[in-house]
Amino acid sequence: MTDIKIRVENAKKVVTGNVSMLDMLETAPATELMNWGIDLAAQIAQSTSGMDDAAAEKNMEPRMKALRQFLRGAGNWAAGKYDAASRPGMKNNMAEHWKSMFGKDAPADIGKLLNLVDDAKIAPLQLILKLKESLTLPK
Repeated sequence: MTDIKIRVENAKKVVTGNVSMLDMLETAPATELMNWGIDLAAQIAQSTSGMDDAAAEKNMEPRMKALRQFLRGAGNWAAGKYDAASRPGMKNNMAEHWKSMFGKDAPADIGKLLNLVDDAKIAPLQLILKLKESLTLPK
């Protein structure tokens, strides 16, 4: 069985090795989103503590894919890539990715949350910080 610390480090590498998903952002918001992604990847990996490697891999693979898609969606939204007409679909996709990562009972009403920060005037870093603050899971 793989040491959980190794599994966490490998999960973090999945995020840090995929920096192209943040190319649309300036340094500060990209860094904030990357750091949040690293934290979320670590939480996903830590949730597999006690599983054998095969079970952990099977558990983590779709959740890590959802994490990458969630981060890409958040980055594109923060960068202004979504107009008002396409935002509802993007929000639904992000909500589904969140549920895939942390389960349907994850303590976040992402639909309500995303409506709270649906302001085209908000700076990319502020949008990411609002998302992060509202979606932070208890540890």
